[in-house]
Amino acid sequence: MITALECIYSCERDDQLALCYDILECLPQRGYGPETDKTNTLHDDVDELERILSVSELLEKHGLQKPVSFVKDTKNNVEEAWKLMIRLTRHTGRKQPSVSETHWKELLQDMLDMQQKVYTCLHSDSCYEIFTESLLCSSSIDNIHLAGQMMHCSIWSVDLPSSSKGKPQYRVSYAKSVELVLAASREYFNSSTSLTDICMDLARCCLQLIVDCPSAIQEELDLIRALGYLEEFGVKMLPLQVRLCSDRLSLIKDCLAQMSTNYKQSAKLLGLANLLRVAGDDQMERKGQVLILLVEQALSFQDYKAASMHCQELMAAGYSKSWEVCSQLGQSEGYHDLGMRQELMAFALTHCPPGAIEALLGASSSLQTQILYQTVNYQFFPSEGGENVNTSGPSSLKLAFVCWICSQDETNVSSSQSADLLYWTTSKTMKVLSNTTVTTKAMLHAVSDRQWWIRSLTYLRPLHGHEFGDVLEGGPGENSTVEKQGCHPFYESLIADPYVAEVSLRKLSKVS
Repeated sequence: MITALECIYSCERDDQLALCYDILECLPQRGYGPETDKTNTLHDDVDELERILSVSELLEKHGLQKPVSFVKDTKNNVEEAWKLMIRLTRHTGRKQPSVSETHWKELLQDMLDMQQKVYTCLHSDSCYEIFTESLLCSSSIDNIHLAGQMMHCSIWSVDLPSSSKGKPQYRVSYAKSVELVLAASREYFNSSTSLTDICMDLARCCLQLIVDCPSAIQEELDLIRALGYLEEFGVKMLPLQVRLCSDRLSLIKDCLAQMSTNYKQSAKLLGLANLLRVAGDDQMERKGQVLILLVEQALSFQDYKAASMHCQELMAAGYSKSWEVCSQLGQSEGYHDLGMRQELMAFALTHCPPGAIEALLGASSSLQTQILYQTVNYQFFPSEGGENVNTSGPSSLKLAFVCWICSQDETNVSSSQSADLLYWTTSKTMKVLSNTTVTTKAMLHAVSDRQWWIRSLTYLRPLHGHEFGDVLEGGPGENSTVEKQGCHPFYESLIADPYVAEVSLRKLSKVS
């Protein structure tokens, strides 16, 4: 018996299985002759040989011949046993034509027999997992569906009773099923050459097995959908390149670079950013980054309407990193909505770094002056423009002038007094200016120096060094309610029902 065992195990050929069985049949059976510890040990060795030969026979049946010595040497090696099971299933999966479902089920049963007889170092769960993984990676839609029957496809699924044996049919756990599906789908995805590659359909089929679609599965499905968006925008990349791209925002930039009008498809670009998981799971950051790109592209083509729309979205979301593009639009002279430009500059000043405050304040001050110019021009000549200035009639003019009067008044005249005075005199002043429309209009258009307004407005406020009562100095009760238009005697003929102020030479000398 010892000699027979040594002869069989020393043979390294994989085509001697029949001779090994012939030698086994020549050995005495257990129970014949005297029983000693040595004979019992020899019979145990023979029984083990019989199991090893049966495993070798199963391997040969499925086209994976191995020497008997190989089975004996690997029976306690978990790693080698695992690799052997994988080679067995993958070899079956590569057969052409594809094997039937019945053949696959026979293979599973043979694997379980091998595990029980020889490869006890493996757990039976491992056999099911290896078998299911091989089905998923077999490049066959039918086999992928068969793999779905071997798995828990949702977290709420339970083992169903088998109709043939009346006991629960084993299925791979939900967590392991998700892991296997992801591995198989990624393998198909990475090997694809385009969205229309057959491997991409196989990847999608694998992912659709998990019916409750956890986040990891959804991310893979979204990545496949993203390939379609990229193709629509004209970006040609291998699927593997898309997966390996660490800066997903660069893919959005590539889309914008393909065609000058792509920035107008904001909804589709934001959808692509969601599919690509730009900025990870931070949706606000993702939207902000994409909108900034859209604003920059719109500004480069002077599309102020689109730029304004996206800047308003950024401001509404409070995305502070957008201060720079907001300031760019706010300082764009070609954008004529001064009110919106003022809001953009205010947002930029709120969120900009300290180093940018000075420059932005200067630009904002210049914009404020421009708004004031247009407001005054609109009040004097409503028919000549000013449609982009947000005004509300005389009250807006009154407010604008009061602000200037209050900021320029060196004699601390109260704002309420200045406002009251201007309110009663504005209507008369407007009539005077209307009588000299041509001259005044020419003068207003000719003056471009901002300081001209500051100098000119000094003539519309109380005289320096005098209180409000000094300006309208007169007898007791004369024009005390300021109901009449006060003026110099020189202008008396131009104003209906005027109040002619008594101006002394002392006051005239101070004015000059």
